[in-house]
This record gives sequence, C-alpha cells and structure tokens, in this order.
Amino acid sequence: MIHALPTFARLGLLVMVASFLGACKTATEAEPAYSLAQGCYSVFSEYNQRFLVAKNDSRYSFSGDGPAEAEKFFLKPTGLGSFLLYDSEGSYLTNEFIHVRRTTESTMGSEWRINHMDRFVDKEPLDSKYTLVANRGNLRLLNGLTGIVLRHSIASPNSGHIDAETAAFDLIEQPQESCKTFPEAALDAIVSPEFYEPKDPSKPVVGFADLHTHIGFPKAMGSVVMSGGIFHPLGIEHALHDCKKLHGTNGAYDLLESQHVGDGQSGHATAGYPEFTYWPNRSTNTHVQAYYRWIERAYLSGMRINVTLVTGNPTFCQLNSTLHLGMGEGDCDSTSAMELQSNYIYDLQDYVDAQAGGPGKGWLRVVTSPQQAREVISQNKLAVVLGTEYGTLFDCRSGAAFCTEEYIDRELDKIHELGIRSVFPIHRFDNEFGGTKPQGGSGGAFMHLTSKMNTGNINHIMDLLNPTKLLFKPIGGNYWDLQDCPEGIHGTGGITSMREFMEKDFGFLRDAAASIPAAGPMVAGAMDILFFNKLDPIPEYTEYNHGGHACNVRPLQAKGKYLINRLIDKGMILEIDHLSYNTLMETLDVLEQRQYSGFISSHGWLENGEDIRARIFRLGGIMTPFNSTPTNISNHIKSYRPEMQQYEHAIGIGIGSDVQGVTSQAKGDDGFSISYPFTSVDGMVTFTEPATGNRAFNFNEEGIAHYGLLAEWVENLRQVDARDQANVMDIFMNSAEAYLQMWERAEASRVH
Repeated sequence: MIHALPTFARLGLLVMVASFLGACKTATEAEPAYSLAQGCYSVFSEYNQRFLVAKNDSRYSFSGDGPAEAEKFFLKPTGLGSFLLYDSEGSYLTNEFIHVRRTTESTMGSEWRINHMDRFVDKEPLDSKYTLVANRGNLRLLNGLTGIVLRHSIASPNSGHIDAETAAFDLIEQPQESCKTFPEAALDAIVSPEFYEPKDPSKPVVGFADLHTHIGFPKAMGSVVMSGGIFHPLGIEHALHDCKKLHGTNGAYDLLESQHVGDGQSGHATAGYPEFTYWPNRSTNTHVQAYYRWIERAYLSGMRINVTLVTGNPTFCQLNSTLHLGMGEGDCDSTSAMELQSNYIYDLQDYVDAQAGGPGKGWLRVVTSPQQAREVISQNKLAVVLGTEYGTLFDCRSGAAFCTEEYIDRELDKIHELGIRSVFPIHRFDNEFGGTKPQGGSGGAFMHLTSKMNTGNINHIMDLLNPTKLLFKPIGGNYWDLQDCPEGIHGTGGITSMREFMEKDFGFLRDAAASIPAAGPMVAGAMDILFFNKLDPIPEYTEYNHGGHACNVRPLQAKGKYLINRLIDKGMILEIDHLSYNTLMETLDVLEQRQYSGFISSHGWLENGEDIRARIFRLGGIMTPFNSTPTNISNHIKSYRPEMQQYEHAIGIGIGSDVQGVTSQAKGDDGFSISYPFTSVDGMVTFTEPATGNRAFNFNEEGIAHYGLLAEWVENLRQVDARDQANVMDIFMNSAEAYLQMWERAEASRVH
C-alpha cells in the first residue's frame, strides 16, 4: 500500500513511522534554492501530506489532496535566493502582519527566502526538502496542528536545528503553461543557441562599446529626481510605476522636465507601466530609460562593454531633497553618491543573476580589470565598468583647504576599492583640480548658477536660511572667468547672460513664491533678499551671447596635476571631457610626459581640433563621439579613421550615449526605416517589433525612446554603412576591443 503512494508521500509516512519508533528527527537549513527561478511549482506539506491551495480571495491552506487541486505558483526571483510566489490568478503568498495572506498586490511581505532543508533521522541523512522564510520579519513558514503559521522562535537561519516536519515542504515542478505569466518587459528578441557558446578570451573581442552611460542615475541626487528604477525586487510594476508620487499630479513638481499641458499649466503625464502615456521617450531627463530588460536588449544587439558613471549635482540634490522631505537617500556629497550609485549597479548584477538561477549566471558583470572583462565577454556577458562623473569630485571645491594630497590619496583608494576605474576630474563646475568647459544655452546657465553656489559658502541649500551661516552673509563663489579663445580654438558659443537667465528661465521660483495667497509678495521679497540679490554682480557675457566663442581661463591646478599622476600610478582611466581648454592642454602635457594611454574622451565634450586629436591618438587614447544619428556617427568614424591609421594602436570607435544623463537620445536617419524582423550584426539574434506593456515603440518615429531601441539604432547604422560602402561597421564593432587594449596599456604602466 505504501509503495503505491508518490515518493514524497512515502517519505513523509516513513518519517512519521520513524517518529513512533522513537527516532530523533532533525533538520538544518542548507543552501539557497537559486535554481527555482522562473519555474512553475506546487507546494506540498510534509506535515499533513497536503498541497497548498487557494481557499478564497484572502487565504491559502494545505488542504489539497492531489496535484490537480494544488495552486500553481510562478517563482519570480526578487534577489539571490528570494522569490515572489505568484499564483494562477495573479495573487501573492504574503506575510501580512505576521499572518499568511493571499494578496492581489505584492509588497515587501511577499518576498520569501527559499532554502534547501536537509533532514536527518538519528543523524543519518534522510532527504532534502525546502523551507521558506518571509523576508519581512524573518519569520519561517510552518504548517502544523493549527494550520499555516509564521514563527520567530525558529526564524533565524543561524539558529541551528529547525523543525523536521512542520517546516518541510516539497516544491513540485508543474508544466510552465499551468502558471500565470509574471508581468515583465519583453525582449522582443529571439536568441540563437550558438550565441551562448563560449568564446576564446585570448582572441579579439567583436562588439561595440557604449563608453558613457548613467545606469545608476535613479540613485543620483538623493534618489528624488529620476522616477522609476532599473529594476525592483517586486517587478516591473514597481520599477516603472506612475511617477506622480515623485513628480506630483500631472508632473507639476518635476523641476528638470515639464511641458505645456493646457490651461496655462506645465507638467507631464505620469502613467507608468503598462500604459506609458508620456514616458519613456528619447528626451526625458527624469524618467528611467534603461530598465534592465532594455539594457539586455541593447546587449543582445552587440554591446560588449558599458561604462556607467556615478553623477550628481550637490546643489540640485539638496534642493530636491528639501522639496521631498523624508524621501531622499543618503547625503548629497561625493562619497554618498559614489556608494549609492555604485552599489546600485552591484545590486543590479545580483538581480540579473537571480533571474538566471544563481550567482554568476546572469548576462551582466561588473569588471575591474581588462583581463576580467575579456573573460566575462568570452562567456557572452556584458562587461560593465564603473566610473564617476560627479559635479565636484571628492567634494574638492575651489579653495577647499581639506583637499590635500593625503586626502586625495585616501579618496582614490576608497573609490578604487568600490570598483570604480574611470574618473572625470572635472564635470560642470570649476574645482580644486581645474576649470570646466562652459556650456551654452539655458542648460549651461543652470549649471553655471549651481557652479556659482557650489564654489561658494553654501555647504547646504538650507544654509541660506541659517542666521549663523548665510542669512545675512554673501553667498560667495565665482562665475566662469571667460575670455576669447586662442586662434583656431572653437570654445563655447551661445553663452547665456546670467542676468537674463535669472530673470526669465530661473525667475519661476520668484513667480511661484509671489503667487502664494496673501503672503506671496512678502515671500518673494524675502527670496530676493536671501538669494537673488546675493548673486550680484551677475555677469552678462554680452560679447558671447550671439556668435562669440568663449574659453574658461582656469587652468589645471596643482592638485589636478597630482590627481592625474595618481590615477596613472593606479592604472585607472582618466576621462578628459569637460576640461577647459587650458586644463585640457596641460592635462595632455602630463599624459605625454608619462607616456600614458589610459585616457578617453567618452562623449565628445572637449576641444576637438585636429592637433588635439593627433596628441590623443599618438598616445593611444580613445575618442568616442556623443551618440547622434547613424549618419553623424558614420561621418565621425570616416573622419577619424585616416587620422588613427597613422599610429600603431587598434582602431575602434563606439558611442557615448549618455543615457539617463539629463540629455536626449539619438534619432534615426531620415530616408531609412527599420523593418522587422532583422538580425544582429553577428547574425545570432533576431529582433522583432519592440513593445513594453501596452506601449509599442516605433524607432522610425521616436528614435531611442528607451535603451533597448539601441538595437534598432545599430541596424540603422548598418543601413547607412551599406549605402555608403564605407566599412564603418568593422570599426564600430571593434570599439570594445580598442577600449580593452587601451585599458591593458594603462594596467601595464601601473606603479606597483
């Protein structure tokens, strides 16, 4: 009779018989059950030999007699070793206030750590089951005399022995089609099995590099500027949610991005997944464009290296954190930004691994050396390099007394330990290392204003209201010190009058204050006294407003020269974009003195003359243009190729997309259209028309609305190359190899 029962039932009866005979039953929690990822399972209780079933809309019980009655759960990983149990009607097994409930929405109480559980009789191995612990409260799931309960008493995974029967469950695999599909962004790509065949790491890499991204931007500026996440433990519905909570009704509180929505109002539609009525779009600055499945689609199109950079503007971070009290993460200083955003990428790596079934199994890896990158790429994974493009590196604002050589060494050691290998000494502000390359237009004027504040006496925006600090004192700081550029140097055109900017573009703050009922005039007047009047004297730059081109006077500083030499000593990659002309020239002098190849212009934000390019290419540095239409990138490649061929280094030119970097993504070329299906450059992936949720994306009309449409952009580049017959695709698909060779030369010259 016993032999007629299923194996799991026979084992349960044997344990029960052993208990009557006086045998000692024990169990210990073993390794996490990573391999359950994305599978369909029913849950069987060892204690009463019953399956878990849904009793009603709010409750489960172990009362099912057979597999047909059993609830079928899709196991969606929330992280390494933890899962959502998503049932056949789209509900969740949830720890809700220490009771097990069936909920229609997932919460942090819906996360369960599932581990193997090894059982013993008189210390002899019996079998292996599973045990479940709710992440919320660290409570173990039990099924006993009183039914399903959660208990603290045996909740700790370090508590040693646990109950041998009430905590023991079988997870019995069911046909995948019997489970409800968990909401997720489709890849819209069919991958050939040959794609996953290992490559020889000693052979040149074939693939392109995106050398300037901001994947971690959702954690930038206190995590209160960009809505959404590149992933979320509870899935896409939480990662790409409606942005109203952060940006307000109709996006009215989104300071970086608004448009006219009618009746004199500004803002934007806020709906997220699955409708996406407004975002993502190629010009959004404050909504996620690089959800992890979209990154994966870009990787499938041939991207093999992605450099992602920590970024942030401390003043804007403080302003937004003040407007979103209680919502911010970390401080607005350099150290906090580095840690939050870098750790976010490591969390992404773990999340991708979890989806694939365990540590190291995902398609993405953070790498810290070119050798590691080659090994990762040979395993058909995307190599991610961490870097930093922070507003004021190490908080070393101009004149900062604490920014000593010893301090710089300590901070470099910290970011190196964090895994950061690529460093911008200067971003949008003058600092203790040198001068910035100015930007024209209102966007440049906004950065100019925050630069003035960042170089002054404002440690925090709230200092403006502190009587002991700045309430009755000047802000200090400096505006850009501009001059005519040397002959033949382009410099920056369209420099905006700061007075005009303060009165028109930035005057919305004063107008908003003045509109407050009753107190408006008083508040606006106070704002003038506390802030606006303190900005005088405000430069007009009239000679550069209409056609004139300006250069920032500030050169490379002594601390900047020290920093560059220490980066070289460590074999790290120096980012030379955003340097003022004088700072750039003196930086190239240092690089030539050290004969150092480990540097890059990752998105073309530099003085780009032929003489400068010759100095860069001669040393073996890399130049990558900011992503634009495929025709523009093709023209860049055709222009640089003969110059690069004069030197011995590998020729490879990729892109710097600056995705999620407060800028617009590329459009497609007029006269071309993407037809589906199309195949990747290597022929291993077939792409179909992209859609996420209820939103279809049309690259021909929208360009790179999200990062996954980089696949369409690459196909458009191939069309342009076929028209021109210029063989630019070979150089584009050699950009990852060229970057690795540059990095290898940098590592070889490292001072040990």
